[in-house]
Amino acid sequence: MVSPAEETPIALVLSQIPALEPPPGETPNFIDPTSRAQLARIVISVTLPLMLLFLAARTYTRVKIFHALGADDYLCIVAAASVVAYSGVTLTLLGHPLGPHQWDVPLSQFNAEFLKGTLTSICLYAISSLFVKSALLVLYLRIFRPVERATKMIWAGIIIIVLFYVITIVLNIIDCVPIDRTTPVPDAEEWEAKLKESHCSQPVYNLSAAQGVFSVISDFYVLLIPMSLVLKVRLPLSRKFGIASIFLTGLLACALSATSTVFRFKQLNSYDFTWDSIPIYTLRAAELNIGIICSCLPVVFVLLKRVIHSDHFGFLRRRITPGLQRGTQSPSNPVTSQMNEYRFANGIPRGELPVRPRPVATHLRSFVRSIHSSNPRHTSQASNYAEIASIDNGSSTEPRRG
Repeated sequence: MVSPAEETPIALVLSQIPALEPPPGETPNFIDPTSRAQLARIVISVTLPLMLLFLAARTYTRVKIFHALGADDYLCIVAAASVVAYSGVTLTLLGHPLGPHQWDVPLSQFNAEFLKGTLTSICLYAISSLFVKSALLVLYLRIFRPVERATKMIWAGIIIIVLFYVITIVLNIIDCVPIDRTTPVPDAEEWEAKLKESHCSQPVYNLSAAQGVFSVISDFYVLLIPMSLVLKVRLPLSRKFGIASIFLTGLLACALSATSTVFRFKQLNSYDFTWDSIPIYTLRAAELNIGIICSCLPVVFVLLKRVIHSDHFGFLRRRITPGLQRGTQSPSNPVTSQMNEYRFANGIPRGELPVRPRPVATHLRSFVRSIHSSNPRHTSQASNYAEIASIDNGSSTEPRRG
């Protein structure tokens, strides 16, 4: 053990030793090294507030318009809280020591506190992924409840996702605890031996790679559930496209997850951990935040439609196009003036009556009904379709109940 009196000299010695032997031609730089940390900070600072904005809009829509929060909303809130915690822990690790090349990081920064932060971030990522994917699947459960095949796929996905991430959390904790064995010592070789005793290096990398593969598979599985139903239903192409576009936003999260997995496997053979881990931390944060945004989009769609069709938005649009008003407004016939303005804004030729377009969310409602009606063995009460009202268009007032 190191006595308190010797702790300061030992820390001073460790602060002068690079955590990795520099390659030929490189000199350790502990003062102002080149770092990737800023990249992760920028991504977190952009995607995290955007995610919170969508979550606030989703909660507002459910509380103010539909007067109730569902299980998927609560799961989404818990997921957002865990993502905020993950982002906070990640920010504390950036720069000290993550970001610079490892030979530009003093050995003193690889201490018990760093290992605690690393283990915490690993567990928080697994918890966040569990709740983000579960929230999306429970939302699908509300939408596709009348469809037996979709319900089975959703419950199977929830069970597998929960089991996998719980197991990885337990394995990571077993591998990395107790981490207080890594007491700072002045000898670099002895320090490396102490780190190996914690079992918190290569096994964690292997688990991280396994998490990446599972994340890609589960993301595409979650995307497959609604898309498989969309492709099999006989609908006009435009309606299919409108319905699919609601769910295909999840492709961005799938792409981020796949890219992160590539970097996880590269890390298995990497010696420059502090430099090569930044893309993984960055993509993890982006993947989680984008995942929550995708789960909020079907609900936020209601609010966006209401805002677009509100009187205030119409007034703003007329103020932005004053030339249109001067060219079409007629004091003697204000109704005709408003009709001409509407035709111009919506690209409707003169002589044709404007047709109110059918909203995509209404197509989704009829889409689910068409799937259910094609299977006469199952019946459903009208209340089952009230759940789909959470993504109805904003022109309707309240969701039908009962």
